[in-house]
Amino acid sequence: MKFLFTFLLFTIVNLFLIANEEEIKLTQEEKKFLLENQPLKFHNEQYWPPYNFNENNTPKGFIIDYANLLAKKLNIKIEYISGPSWDEFMQMLRNDKIDAILNISKNKEREEYFNFTTPFHSASNAIYVKKGNEHLDSLKKLEGKTIVMPKGFLAQQYLEKNYPKINQILVKDSYEALKLLSLGKADATIDKKNVLDFIISTKNISEVVPSNYVEEEKLISLISIGTSKNKPLLNSILNKAQNSISETELLDLKRKWFGTADIKDKKSFLTIDEKEYINKKRVIKVCTITDLKPIEFYEEEKIQGINIDLLNLISKKLDIKFEYIKYYNSRIAENSLRNGTCDIFPTTNQTKNLKEIALFTKYITNYKLAIVTQKNKPVAESIEEILDKTMAKKVNWDNLNYLKSKYPSIDIYETSSEFETLEAVNNNKVYYAIEPLPVIAYYSSKYAFNDLFISRYTDMYLFSNIAVLKENFVLYEILNKTINEITEYEKTNIFNKWTNSFIKEPFDYSTLWKVLTVIFILLSILTYRQIILNRHNKALKIANNEIEEKTKLIAKQKELFEKLYSKSSDGVLLIKNKKISDCNEAILKLLEYSKDELLNKSLDEISPKFQSNNNSTIISNKKIDETLENGVCNFEWIFLTKNSICIWVEIVLTAIEIDNNAVIHAVIRNINKRKEMEKEIESLNNKLEDRILEEIKKNEEKTKQLIQQSRLAQMGEMISMIAHQWRQPLAAISATTNNILLKTMLNEKIPMEELSKELNLITDYSQHLSHTIDDFRNFFKTDKIKTEISLEELIDKTINIIKIQFETEEIKVEKNYKFNEKILSYSTELQQVILILLKNAEDALVEKEIKNKRIKISTHKENDFVIIEVEDNAKGIPNNIIDKIFDPYFSTKKEKEGTGIGLYMSKIIIDEHCNGNLSVKNSKFGAIFKIKLPLNI
Repeated sequence: MKFLFTFLLFTIVNLFLIANEEEIKLTQEEKKFLLENQPLKFHNEQYWPPYNFNENNTPKGFIIDYANLLAKKLNIKIEYISGPSWDEFMQMLRNDKIDAILNISKNKEREEYFNFTTPFHSASNAIYVKKGNEHLDSLKKLEGKTIVMPKGFLAQQYLEKNYPKINQILVKDSYEALKLLSLGKADATIDKKNVLDFIISTKNISEVVPSNYVEEEKLISLISIGTSKNKPLLNSILNKAQNSISETELLDLKRKWFGTADIKDKKSFLTIDEKEYINKKRVIKVCTITDLKPIEFYEEEKIQGINIDLLNLISKKLDIKFEYIKYYNSRIAENSLRNGTCDIFPTTNQTKNLKEIALFTKYITNYKLAIVTQKNKPVAESIEEILDKTMAKKVNWDNLNYLKSKYPSIDIYETSSEFETLEAVNNNKVYYAIEPLPVIAYYSSKYAFNDLFISRYTDMYLFSNIAVLKENFVLYEILNKTINEITEYEKTNIFNKWTNSFIKEPFDYSTLWKVLTVIFILLSILTYRQIILNRHNKALKIANNEIEEKTKLIAKQKELFEKLYSKSSDGVLLIKNKKISDCNEAILKLLEYSKDELLNKSLDEISPKFQSNNNSTIISNKKIDETLENGVCNFEWIFLTKNSICIWVEIVLTAIEIDNNAVIHAVIRNINKRKEMEKEIESLNNKLEDRILEEIKKNEEKTKQLIQQSRLAQMGEMISMIAHQWRQPLAAISATTNNILLKTMLNEKIPMEELSKELNLITDYSQHLSHTIDDFRNFFKTDKIKTEISLEELIDKTINIIKIQFETEEIKVEKNYKFNEKILSYSTELQQVILILLKNAEDALVEKEIKNKRIKISTHKENDFVIIEVEDNAKGIPNNIIDKIFDPYFSTKKEKEGTGIGLYMSKIIIDEHCNGNLSVKNSKFGAIFKIKLPLNI
């Protein structure tokens, strides 16, 4: 019992400790922040599956589940905001309208406004194209092409900046991008592969396939949570919450949304630090040698070989890119490794200089060196047996000095390459050579060195290791671990790729081999014959089945064609040698002929003598000739039925070939109803034109009436003005005559000088009255002749008409003339407008009882226009009616004092007759009427 109690107590304590370990340790300040800011507002994208999307108003995706896990660990409430675009979300975060963007990659521009948590997921971008365009597999190949991209995404902004030659169509989200791509509106789109694969599978997007991953390190997205710079506490809280999520929990989420294939951790053999190194490094630069076939060499500017295939395998296992740099010898490559141009250097030669700076990984390949001779030479058990013979070897071979020191008497024929070495043995220039098996196999196969024979293996090896700078120990460890992950099966496959001739150990059973070879050849011939026969039989059977299927298909197609031909609603004719050779039921019904009556007739025989355009019906033969030359021809035509009724038809002629004879296939459609409708439309159009002309005349008459009405309305005012103008002169004449008459009655002698003076005054006043009459008569002239006028003179004449009235009402007129040139215009109409504006200004000043009444008239030039402005100080026009004052019959005057047509007619005269513009606006003191006239109408 005591033991059981102790065990339970121990278990409870452990559970308590584990719970405390999992608890996120927040500061008091951080706890207070969470308490005061719940629920936290996180962004939820409309459609970016499987990461972050909204389905039936429910946030979903890997990112959403990750955020929910963070909320659970922090024991907080969150609210997802859905609907805005990516750009709008970014603006909302800057303005603190949301608390976080859940999936965002860091760059310099964004760091100005946002804080970022530790990245919790990385995703590569892929290029997706229309099926058939898989050759568009790199950003370089997309230059000059058009891609469709979600606006504001990191990839979109990166391509816009770094690849300006790639044209972009910007859309709201990835789904819209894929739809446009599938419709052929763009050449490609770029986004996370998981995203595009999910949309393609769930939205049935067709004809879109991936062409390649984007090989740009900066386009590998390290996804973090972004928060506002104004909320550093939130960034700290989320980082702590992220650190509390275990690898198992993260893998469970990835397994749920991406499947096991995408989740499998290929780099599980690496430590966390080593994984982080790989994630940051992304590209490893490799020094390579140009000519070490088949180990490592360049051909057609492409690096290849056994070592390269193994390095590519390492690259795949580490999910990292290897960038190969070409060098022509080991010494230059060593220097490049030393100065950091390269990160690694795969080599078969561990020189003293290289050992000083580098660590060497486990060997990636190791091959025994073999003694190779000609087939007809005796088997050599060791090098010692053939030291008296000549050996061929490349001049800069790594082990050459070792061999010379071990065997001082050895006779070496130095060559420039492995090819020259093996060729010397094959051609019996030398007795033997020492080379590794891959080299022997590669050259024997490639250059048909059929006389080579591996006599014996030596105790010497060719090792290939990877040299890494000593200070880059992490990379050294990573490569060693990755080399351990390469299976023998993988190594064997690579070896077999480059050595497709297998060279056996020496075994001198030549006669047996000859017999076995003959038997093998005979068996091969018999087997091959049987295989060929079986293959032919199978092919014949398949061909027969295909012929049978095609025969059935042809029969169905024939039946379908016959139904389409005979039952078509359009008439069909077959014309051979310009005569009808066959027809369907529809054309017989249309033309009311029997089939026998219609056959062997030409088109002109079933047509009137002339068509509607007076062309002879004979042109039907020209149409047939045109069809035979161009392949197709269509036109409208008139046929005559058997009862001589004209029918409009549309004919499409197509040249076809039947039994090697040229035949015309004619499709004939009845368009009688269409032609009737066209006539009706034409008639309606003609009537409409007449009505329009009639209405225009009516409007012109109305305009003339309005102008006349306006003049009549002004005539009363003019009579009043004439009375004002004449009152003073008439009084002066009356006073002068009365003075003369009084002196005469009093028999006073009037001196001639005084009499002459009085009579001259009467004459001056009479002339003034005459000028006044002329001014008013000119004002009412109705001529429409343009004349050259001076604006200053015109305005002064107009002011003279109303001058006495202005003086009576104590209105001061200010003039500011800055345009003294002459213009071509309608002087009487222009004078009428100016008078209307002056009279309206006078009425406003009097009606509003302004004390210091003032009217300002100014002129000036503005580009190719002359401007006349009439401004008063009557406090302006109310804003609620200023837009209506040019309407007909609209007046601000008392009911009996205004007609409402003065400004309306002024607008018509300036805008329509003078091709100018009359407008009005309020100033600080009153209204400003602006007349804008072209210098030449």
